Amino acid sequence: MAVELDGILRHVPADYHRTGPLAGRMLTARVFHAESPFGDCPVPVAMPLHRPTERTDPRLIVVDDQTTRWVMGFRVQYGQRAYRITDFYPL
Repeated sequence: MAVELDGILRHVPADYHRTGPLAGRMLTARVFHAESPFGDCPVPVAMPLHRPTERTDPRLIVVDDQTTRWVMGFRVQYGQRAYRITDFYPL
């Protein structure tokens, strides 16, 4: 899956979930940096992806290797805290 954030394009592995709480959704590898008002997330996080609707901003759409369209999700959870993905995790 090709993901662009702040002008940086990277190919990120992602898995489709057929069952469980993420059924029908994709989840990328843990390669993203996230922040909250309380500070940075201490580990890289995965990005959740879901299907677009008619009102989805086209700038948020990414396409997988089977040409299926997905919407990037920027809200993630680590431990008990909510974070927002801001960019790629430093290599």
